[in-house]
Amino acid sequence: MKKQILERILIKILYFFFFLFVIFPFLWGFRTSLAERFETALIPTRFTLMHYKILFARPEFLIYLKNSAVISLLTIFATLIIALLSGYALARLKFSGQKLSGLLLILPLLPPVAILVPLVSYFQKLGLYNSIGAIVVANVVFNLPLSVWMMRNFIRGCPVALEEAALIDGCSRISALFRIIVPAVGPGIVAVAVFVFINTWNNFLYAFALTSSQSLRVLPQGILSFLGNWGTYWGGLTAAGILVMIPPVIFFLIFQKWFIAGIFGQQLK
Repeated sequence: MKKQILERILIKILYFFFFLFVIFPFLWGFRTSLAERFETALIPTRFTLMHYKILFARPEFLIYLKNSAVISLLTIFATLIIALLSGYALARLKFSGQKLSGLLLILPLLPPVAILVPLVSYFQKLGLYNSIGAIVVANVVFNLPLSVWMMRNFIRGCPVALEEAALIDGCSRISALFRIIVPAVGPGIVAVAVFVFINTWNNFLYAFALTSSQSLRVLPQGILSFLGNWGTYWGGLTAAGILVMIPPVIFFLIFQKWFIAGIFGQQLK
C-alpha cells in the first residue's frame, strides 16, 4: 500500500516537472504572443493579434518562411531518394565493408560545429557558399546517416519472397524496389520524412554559417531579429516562435499513424 502511494506521488512530481519545463514555457509564449505589448498580468484582460499582423507586414519574414519551406522540401526529397537506395543496398545486397555499416550510427554523434570551418571552406571552393543549395546539401549530409539506417531496418522487415517473385517475373531490382518495396515500407518513408523535416525546419547552424545574405536567411535566424541591443520585442519573438512551431506539429498530426508505425517497424492495416 505504501509502495503504491509512493509511486503515485513520484508520478505526480514527474508530471509537475514535465508541465513546468515543457508545457508552461509554451503556454507562456502563446499568452505573450496574444497579449498587448506591455501587459504584465498572468491572464491578459484583452487579447490581440497585433504581433502576428506585424510579423506578416514585414516582407523579410515572408522571405524567411519561403526559404525554410523550400530548403525543407528539397532536403526531404534528396534525403529520401538517397536513403531509400542506400538502405536497400545495405538490406539486400552483399558487398565488402557491409559489416562496417554500423558506423553510420556514430556519425550523427559528431557535433556539426566541430567541422563547420572546413565545411564552409569546402563550399566556398565549390562555389556553393551563400546559396540555398549549400544549406540543402549540408542538411542532406547530416540527416543521411540515421535516415539510411532507418530505411535499412524498414526494408529488412519487408518479406524477401515478394521481391524474389517480382524478380522471377522479369522485374529489375530498381523496378522491384519501387513496385514492391516502396509500398511495403510506406510507414518507414513517412517516418524518415517527418524526422528530416523537423531537423531541417528547426536548424539554425547551417544557414547561419553557409550564407551571408539577408535574403537567404531561414526562420530560426529571423527569430533572432527580435533580440536587439535596446531591448527585446517579446510579443513578436513569441509570435514568430509559435508560427515556426506550427508546421512540424501539423506535419506530425497528419502523418502520426504512419510515423508511429514506421518507428516501430509495423505494417499498416
